[in-house]
Amino acid sequence: MLDDIFGENEVPIDEVYKVAQIVVKDYMDKTHKKIDYVARELGTTPGYFRKQLDPNQPDRPLSIDRIVSISRLTNDMRILEEVAREFDMVLVPRKKEAADINEINTLVDMANIENGDVFREIKIAIADGVVDKDEQKRILKEIDEAQIANAKLKDRVLHIAIKDMDD
Repeated sequence: MLDDIFGENEVPIDEVYKVAQIVVKDYMDKTHKKIDYVARELGTTPGYFRKQLDPNQPDRPLSIDRIVSISRLTNDMRILEEVAREFDMVLVPRKKEAADINEINTLVDMANIENGDVFREIKIAIADGVVDKDEQKRILKEIDEAQIANAKLKDRVLHIAIKDMDD
């Protein structure tokens, strides 16, 4: 199975496993439940679940089904956010209810600040004519934050309650 694809000690998406372990541990701490309870809630056994959370158990990989189940059970999207980060994407939840103008104004301000931070980091980084790895990381972090702010704004603009002019 995975042995045919990955070499020994070549663990795919190791960070996803780490985040999954943190999410499960945080959930257990919050609910004061043991791994047995969490495994039962997810429809599996504690032993099998432990193996799924262990990146060194390629015969029991952490599946997308299990990631979705853990995210739903814990109401914690950090694993999905890490998967998105693996593909250099950002994950932003959508709201379904109508937005109001005050909410839109707040999101505009947030997006404006975040986008300004991107430009500020870039100006600082290019001032000496060279962008080093640390500067690149800071710029990319600011871009991710700006993308999230812009995506939230876009989502809320799509859900503005527009009053019908004919009323």
